[in-house]
Amino acid sequence: MTEPGRLEYEQRVNRVIDHIREHLADDLSLAALARLAAFSPFHFHRLFRAVTGETLFGFIQRQRIEKAAGALHAHPGLAVLVVALDHGFSSAATFARAFRSRFGMSATQWRAGGAERWRRAQERARKAGKPVRKPGKARPARPPQTRRRKEAPMSVHVRELPEFHLAYMRYAGPYGAHGIPELWRRLHAWMKPRGLYTPDRITLGIAHDDPAITSPERCRYDAGVVVPADFAADRWVTVTDVPSGRYAVGGFTGTAHEIEAAWDRLFSMWLPASGYEPDDRSCYELYRGNPTVDAKAGRFRCELCLPVRPL
Repeated sequence: MTEPGRLEYEQRVNRVIDHIREHLADDLSLAALARLAAFSPFHFHRLFRAVTGETLFGFIQRQRIEKAAGALHAHPGLAVLVVALDHGFSSAATFARAFRSRFGMSATQWRAGGAERWRRAQERARKAGKPVRKPGKARPARPPQTRRRKEAPMSVHVRELPEFHLAYMRYAGPYGAHGIPELWRRLHAWMKPRGLYTPDRITLGIAHDDPAITSPERCRYDAGVVVPADFAADRWVTVTDVPSGRYAVGGFTGTAHEIEAAWDRLFSMWLPASGYEPDDRSCYELYRGNPTVDAKAGRFRCELCLPVRPL
């Protein structure tokens, strides 16, 4: 079932890629593209990145600008604004910024010989054996394993997890080494006088947004502790229920800088060959007791919990 499952993922993503190429001038929303792939919108952008190596919106932007560049060269009499609008750009200024960012020159310079110079530079890079970016369908199944061949395989088990009644604090802003650790310190300080900072405590970290898609200032992360069912919110915490269900659970030991790569491995290496797809519930990190492994190095342990359903 491993290879058919991976091929099913690639076929669904390829349907989306084909649709994008044929509708570059349209409003290509995440929800509509996720429906086309028959994946949950909640996880589709991450699945797309796992299969193709590009973010969904990065791929759309690249396709738009590269197809527009081809049209500029093939139709020298066509106005730049017409080309821009035909390829999904809302204005000449937006197109000009994107074009210069991609090719290092203006559309006018591209038409005045820049396109040929670009092609010659690409050909030299190919002959020198350097990677050259070019459009394609979903990449074959092997590159993730090839790219990470020195890494130990991730041990993942699918199991039922219970519902958790969670008292949490929320952070909004860039994920990283500043805001989130401080959020956990505040939560621990709140837990201690309430008798919740026990050796057998269960805490959850829930990242609601993918920083590759959501702007950093709008990313949301919850740090929470599992509390009794009758526990009430107060002025410092909000209370919610994290639903029970089937989860793929993978162990992680490392630093905050390494955990995003571990999530990517779960999506790109384990999931497509698993026979499962993500369910429309939040992923979370589950911490049992004291998660610290090496305080000086910032290493900790947790379980990565990805909600799944049969493919």
